[in-house]
Amino acid sequence: MDCKNCGSAKIIKKGKVNGQQRYLCKDCGKTFIDNDNFTAMRNKKQVIAFAMDLYYEGMSIRKIERQIQYLFKVKVSSVAIYKWINKYSTLTKNYTDTLKADLGDIWHVDETVIKIKGENKWFWEIIDERTRFMVAEHLSNTRTIKDSKILFKDARNRTIRKPRIIYADGCFAYPKGFNLHFGDRNRTCRLIQNVGINGRVHQNMVERLHGTLKDMMRARRGMDQMDKTGTMLDGWFVFYNFLRPHSSLGGKTPAEAAGIKLDLTDRWESLIDLATQWEVNNL
Repeated sequence: MDCKNCGSAKIIKKGKVNGQQRYLCKDCGKTFIDNDNFTAMRNKKQVIAFAMDLYYEGMSIRKIERQIQYLFKVKVSSVAIYKWINKYSTLTKNYTDTLKADLGDIWHVDETVIKIKGENKWFWEIIDERTRFMVAEHLSNTRTIKDSKILFKDARNRTIRKPRIIYADGCFAYPKGFNLHFGDRNRTCRLIQNVGINGRVHQNMVERLHGTLKDMMRARRGMDQMDKTGTMLDGWFVFYNFLRPHSSLGGKTPAEAAGIKLDLTDRWESLIDLATQWEVNNL
């Protein structure tokens, strides 16, 4: 038996809780019970992973609640499901942000309007043309140079090497963010703007990504705050890159196409287990 938190084999018995044996890990110092649950969770990991998957496939929390009761014969409140989504979206995003992607030479950057409590907000993203990997994403109240700098900084930190070209529309905010994090005297990476959706060079790829995002968001309720929506978008970023196969990639996920090798046989279950071990090891 290994520790559920860090994977160490250095464990000892540490009393019982409600008749169940508790163990102590000598490496990470955490206690756990040997059951089929994520750490400190009462519900089985299959139930939580199932809820995460349905949520990011676009199902509402109320419908997920009914599906869990029907398939697993357990009653879980919508509040509990929302807490799972919030907790594990943040955990897996923090973990996957540490993984470097081997991307192609051409990227596309764009932004789109999303509604939060009836107000326009901006969702920015950069996507790699070869792997379909979403390199970076950013949610903002504004459409400014500051937001562009945040987006390009995130993209630079995530990738192994710079692309040759980044295509964009005519947004005034892009050049300064690009120059700060990707520009150099030799122009090894170029920003090409005023790219449309109908020309020889187009932004159809990111427009399709926007459509996928907005389809998923139609079933979302309670997205009336920036932090709630930001957490949901973090989880969707993880789902899109690491768990959602693409037909254009021969059934691979963007992460697989980008050379990120993870054993995600059990999808959210596997990813949450990996992220939990990473968190414990980096405390």
